[in-house]
Amino acid sequence: MNTFYKQLLLGFMALILVGCATGKNAFDKGDYETALDRAVNRLQANPSNKKAQDVLMDGYRIAAQYHLKRIQQLDRSSDTFKWETIYNEYAALNRYYNDIQRCPACLDLVNPKEYLQEQEEAARNAADVQVALGNDALQMNTIESGRQAFGHYERALRFNRNISQIDSLLTTAIEMGTIRVLVEPIPVHSRNLELTNEYFANRMYEFLDGFSRDRFVQFYSQADMEAYDISPDHILSMEFDDFVLGQTRMESKTKEIKRDSVVVGQFKDKEGVTHDVFGTVKADFTTYKKTLASTGLLNFEIRDAFSNQVLIQRKLGGQDIWQYEWASFNGDERALTRDEIRMSKLKEVPPPTAQELFAAFIDRIYDQAFGQVRQLYRDTGI
Repeated sequence: MNTFYKQLLLGFMALILVGCATGKNAFDKGDYETALDRAVNRLQANPSNKKAQDVLMDGYRIAAQYHLKRIQQLDRSSDTFKWETIYNEYAALNRYYNDIQRCPACLDLVNPKEYLQEQEEAARNAADVQVALGNDALQMNTIESGRQAFGHYERALRFNRNISQIDSLLTTAIEMGTIRVLVEPIPVHSRNLELTNEYFANRMYEFLDGFSRDRFVQFYSQADMEAYDISPDHILSMEFDDFVLGQTRMESKTKEIKRDSVVVGQFKDKEGVTHDVFGTVKADFTTYKKTLASTGLLNFEIRDAFSNQVLIQRKLGGQDIWQYEWASFNGDERALTRDEIRMSKLKEVPPPTAQELFAAFIDRIYDQAFGQVRQLYRDTGI
């Protein structure tokens, strides 16, 4: 490429960059907010920039006309949510006003108008519409309409933080939109063992309590239901169908261990100098492994309290294997490694109690049970 074309290309690129910097390109595309923002920034840095001046004067005039015309059209419409859009139109006009007010050079070119009162009025009207829709939803008195009402009240607060009795309305909507789940007692069936599920029950209630925070779902015991005089929408049943301990299994394995170049003695030569005698040492090393497996099933079910329809039902199974290893040896200890010596000092221990093994088994079940709750109530977030 020769020098002439390089200069021509550079000049063309410079014009594009200037157009972007002054907002001219954005103005030509009808993006008035970006155009005015760039023109103001340019004039703050260079008050005499002619292109930025033209963009500001033409841009503000046309943008103001556009937003005001939109407001007039919306005001005449029957759109339920028109006040939210009107609020946004006034908000745009007030952003132009604030930006220009911070630019002394811009104030010499245009006289922006503030629409703060109009924006506040539109906000109040938009909030009133949402509150009215929320009140209508409450009249339907269903779980879904309660959640809809809560959404309307939350949206109303985006426009007006001083709504009369809004806290009470939000509370009513949450109560109406919340699924109340009765958690039935959790029995344990085992053919030969006496077990308690208190550990599992406490962990489940702890999880359910944490899960229900900021959600349209709450979990109650039967005593809680009676204390608050409320009825359940869903019933959660969990029952250990069985828990079985297998037979204790013992394994042992013996191997001969040799180690060379071990000092096995000393001798003195003719000059009376002591020397080490190296040789091979041996030991029979025996390892023992004791294993006990425990298995069980948890029947997990959630059903509708009114129709008794099963919403979710799973057989959650798990297995836990307790294992203990130790060792012994006959022969020369010097043939052993440090780990082998450590194992040889361990003694045989009895297996854990049935209750301890049951607790370990339960740890295998938690995530499965929690996953079922999360799946069914995943769309209940407030």
